[in-house]
Amino acid sequence: MNLQGLRWSEFYGIELPFSVQAGPHDTAGGLAVGFAHSPLGALLAAVNIGVRANAQWGPAIFGPEIRGHVTGPGSAALLADCQAAYAQASQSEGVTGGQPLGDVDVAEEAFRWVAYTPASAVIDLVSAGPGSQGTTVRASTRLQVLWDRTDWVLVAPSGGSWPNSASVLSSLAGYTIFPGQE
Repeated sequence: MNLQGLRWSEFYGIELPFSVQAGPHDTAGGLAVGFAHSPLGALLAAVNIGVRANAQWGPAIFGPEIRGHVTGPGSAALLADCQAAYAQASQSEGVTGGQPLGDVDVAEEAFRWVAYTPASAVIDLVSAGPGSQGTTVRASTRLQVLWDRTDWVLVAPSGGSWPNSASVLSSLAGYTIFPGQE
């Protein structure tokens, strides 16, 4: 899989990878759709849909993203979790009108393949952010996408909770660093 054609697009403080050939081909309204039926398309779908299926961006983004591009037994719980988290955070931070909760300081830094077939792909995605005293904290989140007739869809995390699919990471050994994220 050739990563050289990857480009980066800013999304509320996160740089997200995209490819002219592999997608996403449509990001209207903050959503991500239109991925190639290829390993690179699967990877880009997992990253782009996974990031957008988060309360941080407000119900106008996470709602349609989850309802339209997330599948599996945890999808209803993920939507409910995002709605509850957004309601609580927006009230405590004084955010009104369904607006995003603000930019975040996170980088999608690296990945590793767990499995790939034309019907399903599983990756571990490494996100990095600032820790205490100038350190960088990394977490690896397991993401699965399925090919659904015309596009990749993300399988919701177990129980609808992203922390259930993530673990703290101490080393990037065995991971592929995204070009431009070194």
